[in-house]
Amino acid sequence: IDEEGETETELEYATLDLFMHDNAVLAAGKFLSPIGQFRQNIHPAWINKLPSAPPGFGHDGAAPLAEVGAQVRGGFSLGGRRSNYAVFVGNGPRAGIEGEEIHGIETEGFTSNEDDDQVWGGRLAILPWPQFELGVSGAAGKIGLFDDVQTLVESGRDYDVVGADFVYHLSLIEFRGEYVRQRIASDSGSAVPEEFEWATWYGQAAYRVAPTRWEAVLRYGDFDSPHADDDQRQWAAGLDYWFAGNVVGKLAYEWNEGESGSEAEEDRVLLQLAYGF
Repeated sequence: IDEEGETETELEYATLDLFMHDNAVLAAGKFLSPIGQFRQNIHPAWINKLPSAPPGFGHDGAAPLAEVGAQVRGGFSLGGRRSNYAVFVGNGPRAGIEGEEIHGIETEGFTSNEDDDQVWGGRLAILPWPQFELGVSGAAGKIGLFDDVQTLVESGRDYDVVGADFVYHLSLIEFRGEYVRQRIASDSGSAVPEEFEWATWYGQAAYRVAPTRWEAVLRYGDFDSPHADDDQRQWAAGLDYWFAGNVVGKLAYEWNEGESGSEAEEDRVLLQLAYGF
């Protein structure tokens, strides 16, 4: 619900999938970004063990949200080890400008492509053993600069994103972490010539208290933006109760550190009930 009390709706993803082979599925439409692991696998409320996303994984952050285009994804054996992959091409993100600076990268997935450039990328992950997954990802292409009314101001700016992630299960303990960096290259001929970079990382540990339904979670995240009032470092601690495998109640507290007086500095108490269906 927006500031005027009106309800806003948004299509998060919708794809048509073609199973071409046991190891390859072709998906076309709007899909969650394959960069990293959190966005495509962990962010749904009934899967994420905390009520919030790590710093830098929201709008205008360091981690892409969605893409409109096509991707091929699947899994295969690599040297006797399980692995999975995703390769995609899409319309790519947009950069929003205000005056003489880029305020953020919009990565919600766009059905139009005014700058006529695509972004290509993918992710490759290997499981050296069943409890441990290690992934690397990246994408590159061109990005357009748009004003506050979504009018294309400039096209052809170099863009890239890189990421690395892991998850490790040790009995009742789960460790996971991720790093993502988005960058718009400098261009001396541009009205906004500087390079802009957004980077974030987080580490998380969760412990399931056997034989109960309780789970404790601890996460640390650090988001660096070209704009000081968006920078944030955060500790988050939570306690979950799993009513079922797809129903969870969560209570968490966030200790946030950011620029004095900014929203990034405000601590929060979060309570959430999530149901997956």
